Amino acid sequence: MPSNKSVSDAPITQFVNCRILRDHRLQREDLWVRDGRILDPEKLFFDEQGYADKRVDCEGSIIAPGFIDTQINGGYGIDFSQASDDVGSGVSFVAKKIIEHGVTSFCPTLVTSPPAIYHKGSIWRVRSSVRRRKELTQSTWTTLPW
Repeated sequence: MPSNKSVSDAPITQFVNCRILRDHRLQREDLWVRDGRILDPEKLFFDEQGYADKRVDCEGSIIAPGFIDTQINGGYGIDFSQASDDVGSGVSFVAKKIIEHGVTSFCPTLVTSPPAIYHKGSIWRVRSSVRRRKELTQSTWTTLPW
């Protein structure tokens, strides 16, 4: 079997039986990925003589890029503006649930609230919690309403 490591030691994953948005239409194609990057299958085959280390059957599902929610005030019963001793758990819970809807990054925000909410440090607890929790998405930002 030919070498699969001409460009990178990272494994190659081939997603089969999937639909991909291309030219404003869903197309049935395979998607090849190495080290988090989409590969050109022709270059992989002809230039690298590479092959898939792993095949994933998508069973007709759509593969799409992740969405970024630039303003989310909470969700799933969690309100980021409510004072809490464990704001981080709420942000973490929302992060785990929101991925089910294709959101891979988000910006926790507070709605305009009485000054007491800000003085209790809710938003600062969110920030420090985000920094400590590895299970949160890579790009989680925090904004204030002013």
